Formats: sequence, structure tokens, C-alpha cells
Amino acid sequence: MTKHILKKCSKCGQKLRFPKDIGGMLMKCPSCGKKFYSDFKIGSGSRKQSVAVTIFEMPTKIMERIIRFFSR
Repeated sequence: MTKHILKKCSKCGQKLRFPKDIGGMLMKCPSCGKKFYSDFKIGSGSRKQSVAVTIFEMPTKIMERIIRFFSR
């Protein structure tokens, strides 16, 4: 199981690795300097948390889809 998520910088296209277990951390692209916040994560505990995880991660997923839609 990987401990990071791969994403592209929206400014320069550089592939970046974001830690899976750290949420809301401010990070910077090493190529262009654009700042990112890592996705908010509650953690992967029991099944009872799955609803809470879905609710808190939903805004991030919605914004990613909106950005992809308008950047076409």
C-alpha cells in the first residue's frame, strides 16, 4: 500500500507526491512554487468513520471535478 497520492501541479504540470495520512498541510511545487493544501483526511479507522470521511472529503472531490470541467 502506498503512503502517498500522485497529483499534477495545475500551473506547470509537474508530478507531485502528497502524503495520504496528513491532511490540510500546505505544500509547494518544487518547480514553479505554486502552493497546495493536501486533501483533508480523517484517517482510515473503522467502518463507522467511513460516512464521516466521505462527508469531509466531499468538498475536495467536488472542487477537483469542477476545476477539471472548466479547464477543458
